[in-house]
Amino acid sequence: MQRPSPQAVIAASLFAFALIAASVASFAETPQPVAYSHRIHVTDNKIDCRFCHSSANKSASARIPPVEKCMSCHRVIATDRPEIKKIAQYWREKKPIYWNRVTELPDYVYFPHMRMVNAGVPCLTCHPGMDRADGAVQKREFTMGWCMDCHKKRGVSIDCWTCHI
Repeated sequence: MQRPSPQAVIAASLFAFALIAASVASFAETPQPVAYSHRIHVTDNKIDCRFCHSSANKSASARIPPVEKCMSCHRVIATDRPEIKKIAQYWREKKPIYWNRVTELPDYVYFPHMRMVNAGVPCLTCHPGMDRADGAVQKREFTMGWCMDCHKKRGVSIDCWTCHI
């Protein structure tokens, strides 16, 4: 077997580095109007994801909680912290917080949160590490192959119409 030339090794290394850099860049933290920490809420204070994302077991979307939901706790908890003061300001002004979307799926995919949540699929299956994230980051690319593998592993339908409408 012929050994690759040093130039070929360097070119392959640069290509691999570019792929890794591109994949890391695609999972960069999405800036938000208020610095929200899933770690503080989920890991440190043991709050279930569904407390804030209360639609997850009722609709296709888990939905972002309204300011009222945040203030249901933060009228009395950590009121002196700068990010909580920002939320309180939205509350006083009766304005919604326009969070930037973090998780994206192709338009032709129908992902019903309620089916997953009600089937007992843990949120961290699709959102790994979110419980420890100080910012909002999509850590996984939702490919058809990844979804199919999970469906097969769980023994649930792999019919096309299950996820594609």
